[in-house]
Amino acid sequence: MNKGITGDKMLSHLDRVVGAHRPITADIFLTNYCNNRCPYCTYRRWELGKDAYAMSLKEFKEYADTLLRLGVKGFILTGGGEPTIAPDFLKIARWLERKELHYGVNSNFNALKFIRPDYLKVSLDGWDEESYERARGVRMYQQTRRNIEAYAAWKKTKSPRTSLGIQMVATSVEAVRRFYEANRDLDVDYIVFRPKESTGGKDYSTPEAMAEATEIIQAVRDLQEGDERVTLNFKWGLLGRTFERCAASWAQIAVNERGEVMYCCHKPYEIVGHVLDWNILEKKESFRTNMAACDVPCRMTAPNIFVDQVTSQMEAPRQNSCFI
Repeated sequence: MNKGITGDKMLSHLDRVVGAHRPITADIFLTNYCNNRCPYCTYRRWELGKDAYAMSLKEFKEYADTLLRLGVKGFILTGGGEPTIAPDFLKIARWLERKELHYGVNSNFNALKFIRPDYLKVSLDGWDEESYERARGVRMYQQTRRNIEAYAAWKKTKSPRTSLGIQMVATSVEAVRRFYEANRDLDVDYIVFRPKESTGGKDYSTPEAMAEATEIIQAVRDLQEGDERVTLNFKWGLLGRTFERCAASWAQIAVNERGEVMYCCHKPYEIVGHVLDWNILEKKESFRTNMAACDVPCRMTAPNIFVDQVTSQMEAPRQNSCFI
């Protein structure tokens, strides 16, 4: 079951931690436009105008084949924009399935799609039309619930291995409780509550904000006692954790709708090259980002901690190390 990108997953890739740093996961932005207008979203600047673009199946196959040669083991169809509204979304999903490649989908799921990924994570965020509109800018709560219900029923026989979950950006204890009570009846595998991500972690920079975060964490833990599906996103334990460098950046590679490689999925404005460049990994490794402009906590926070710990342990001098 996929409940988040956590540091311990790096244990499955120790050969890359201590050896050649090759990407493990590819985040693919299929579109640069969306059918939601979330106020917190990095990509909300995009409008369906002359700059709108969606990756085609032909482009996806070429990029994916290249990424596989670079060492990628899993693909996340996400965005930039909403992946499911890309015209070739279903064709891309079917291609991945025929190739028996691991892939996951991050979606608002306003559009019902019957697919067979390893996981389908739906950002639901609301408990009625009004709360959904506040969080996501449109009134699609009931429609999204119906889509989740239809998919959950379908996957029981058509794709039982798919892990289906819903998530919420938790802003208060009351919101956590209302979200859970309204959506607990959905037949999902997990219900994730995650913190806000903000530049430099400014949203949790005050004692008052940290106190509220502590209350939210406890509220989620209380729910966990009665429902094993409830998941506290790992980022809650990493609020305020920053780094001088992104030591695990090599573990993921983010590709936008035009095949350009971004330094990070949170920094679409930092283009390091194109996925088809023969030396794209070298370009990414040599790129220097401004860590002060990073979102905190970030999905790479836990992997960064792990890589830093392993690296420091490897470099530490040990007397008589040849005697095991």
